[in-house]
Amino acid sequence: MSAEGGNLNPADEFEHAVHPISIGGHELSFHVGPIDMSITTVVLYLWIAAALVVVLFVGLARVAKLMPDRKQVIIESFYEFIRDGLVGAAMPAEVIKTWFPYIATLFTFILFNNLIGLVPLPLSLIDEGWAKNLPEFKTYAATSNLNVTVTLALMTFVLTHYSGIKHNGAFRYFKNWVPTTAPLVMKPLLFILHGFSEIFKVVSLSVRLWANMLAGHIVILVFYSLIFMLSIELAFMALFIEAGVVAVSLFEIFVAGIQAFIFAILSAVYIGGAIHQEH
Repeated sequence: MSAEGGNLNPADEFEHAVHPISIGGHELSFHVGPIDMSITTVVLYLWIAAALVVVLFVGLARVAKLMPDRKQVIIESFYEFIRDGLVGAAMPAEVIKTWFPYIATLFTFILFNNLIGLVPLPLSLIDEGWAKNLPEFKTYAATSNLNVTVTLALMTFVLTHYSGIKHNGAFRYFKNWVPTTAPLVMKPLLFILHGFSEIFKVVSLSVRLWANMLAGHIVILVFYSLIFMLSIELAFMALFIEAGVVAVSLFEIFVAGIQAFIFAILSAVYIGGAIHQEH
């Protein structure tokens, strides 16, 4: 974490995330035409989460045995939780097999991003003071970046309407946005309102995840700031605040799981609702 004059500035933990990572004094900054392809902290955390998802699911495929051991029982319980508690609880039975891979990947990807955001990583070197050139540990949750959560929400948005059009046909799908019993004069207005409600699903999905992860991350950083700001004479207060950090971190682990679950199950609900439209 960045410290100046013995103090920690929580804002630094968010500022560093949008700048290219520096290795050996060289920034990993790349551009493809007008597109910035720089490797930032956000990108690095997303790569780590993606790698963990790949390792998890490859591991699931490789450990399967006819006579399961304790490890396989735990893994199968996780699998059944996603299949029955997420996908099966929100989607029609005939499409569970089709959409399980997407919902399972979405849940685990968000969960890993939420959890590794609580782990300090040596993302740079300290450039001043007695600790110069030593690893500087920083924390960041990629899901506390609004660009990330909006992108995830847009994926669900696109797949929702893709599934609705595929299963119902374009004309029938958009026709069902308006109740057949509605007065003719009201149908254009109801269609527009439904369109806005679809857009607000993106806002709801993205902002809920972003705000919760951002708030939790800020609280933890504020606790760390207080520890750095306290003098040696108030060491007992530092220990008290450190206990607060542990308590908040444990709570954030719970929040990380809940937010991943909410995002995934709402995605399943939206896709399932588009396939079987009801009024």
